[in-house]
Amino acid sequence: MRVRSTRPTRVMTGAVTGALLLATMGFGHSASSAEPTQLAPTTGAGAPTTGVGVLTMSMRASAMSAKTSRTMLAKARQMLTRNRIVKVARAQIGDRYQAGSSGPNSFDCSGLTSYVYRMATGKTIARTSWTQYSSAAKVSRKNLMPGDLVFFFKRGVHHVGVYVGAGKMVHSPRPGEHVKVTGIYDDWFATHLSGFGRVLPAV
Repeated sequence: MRVRSTRPTRVMTGAVTGALLLATMGFGHSASSAEPTQLAPTTGAGAPTTGVGVLTMSMRASAMSAKTSRTMLAKARQMLTRNRIVKVARAQIGDRYQAGSSGPNSFDCSGLTSYVYRMATGKTIARTSWTQYSSAAKVSRKNLMPGDLVFFFKRGVHHVGVYVGAGKMVHSPRPGEHVKVTGIYDDWFATHLSGFGRVLPAV
């Protein structure tokens, strides 16, 4: 007597293409039943997680992960650039003030900032304190970061320094003085602060 096979019938769910792709990739979805059954809805709240659905979610997750990785990498690169800006600025401490000079051994205020950016980033920024202020993106005190620029004189911008963190800047003050570190809220500077500018592009 012939014995009828009771081996369950394999039923694909979702679109055939998606299921095949997922089966190949090792994370497909299939259902087994002894008899053919009606497939569940493929859309709406009651829809199962089909092959195409899982593949789509996986692709979206991968795209989001790649975007996050690119953003994190860009932020890390910018932090390295900011560190170079601070390092170059500090390396000029002790150089004398000279009107109209932009280095390498003497500076006026904006000559120092333009020199620091050129050496640290390889890019040329505006030369005078006013044009640097005009071209920089304005940032608030709470968002100020090392490597940003600090501007002074409330009725006009006539002085600029490189912010190096901890409320301090490196700047070239005036004739007879040298490049040095000064607190941006100290004495005269606190009452003549114009604002903060960011030259580096946003991440």
